[in-house]
This record gives sequence, structure tokens and C-alpha cells, in this order.
Amino acid sequence: MDKNTSIARIHERIQSFPAVFRIAIGIAFLIGGILGMFPILGFWMFPLGLVILSIDFPWAKRAYRYLENKIGRFAKARRKAGEKR
Repeated sequence: MDKNTSIARIHERIQSFPAVFRIAIGIAFLIGGILGMFPILGFWMFPLGLVILSIDFPWAKRAYRYLENKIGRFAKARRKAGEKR
């Protein structure tokens, strides 16, 4: 992660934990993100789970980058549509 964002700081901080702990927490966040329609759990947990798992798994890193690009393009399109009004 080359950006100086809160996600990058979380990524750097979580690297100090043991791999088993990181994987368990990452999977828990993914499951919590899938069940995001319930109280306390939220859809915000899914990308955070991908960030945590991306330390140990290349597929998670690819999935997170894909999701980040999609959300970025969506936000850019929304801003552009808002400027036209």
C-alpha cells in the first residue's frame, strides 16, 4: 500500500500480529461485511477484511484493488454528475 491513508496505516499496523490472528480477524470481518444488513455489522467490514487478508493472500490484494478502483470510478462519476446540475 503506497497511499498515506487510514487504510494504509491499518495495513501497516496489522502486519505486526501473528498470521493466524490476522487470518481469523480478516475472515471475521468478511463474514461481518456479508451480513451487513444487521445492526452493528456493516458493509464497511468487507473491505477492511480484504485489507487485512491482503497481507497474507494475493487473491485478497487483487480483490481489494478491484473494489477500490470500482468505488473510485463510481465516486468520480457521481461528482461529475453533481457538477452538471
